[in-house]
Amino acid sequence: MKRFLFISGLTIGFVVGSRMGRGPYESLERTARQIVEDPEVQRKAAQARDTAGKAAHDAAETVKDKAPGVAESAKEKAAGLAGGAKERVSEKKAEKQSAKQDEEKEASLNEASEDTATAGGDAEVGEDRPLSS
Repeated sequence: MKRFLFISGLTIGFVVGSRMGRGPYESLERTARQIVEDPEVQRKAAQARDTAGKAAHDAAETVKDKAPGVAESAKEKAAGLAGGAKERVSEKKAEKQSAKQDEEKEASLNEASEDTATAGGDAEVGEDRPLSS
């Protein structure tokens, strides 16, 4: 629907513009040149240009003043996060090493238990055999 309205507006503008001829276009162009060449408009444009230049300079100064502090803050934050990550990695390594040591101890205890069970004459007792005294 929007597209239809846009295209119909262009069509109507073209038809009306072509019927009116070049006169309204030249009148509009003449008025635009008078406005641009007006000394008051020139003065206001220069004033706006100067104001924009000052605002840009002030913004650049503000950024220059605050950039080192912001950079230092970001550096400290990154260092803190990196330190936390290192701690977590160290904790995980210690947990894995502890688990590995526990497994090794359990394995050696199982081996020792098996050795003492067979060496002491204690045989495995099944469900169907009574315990011997």
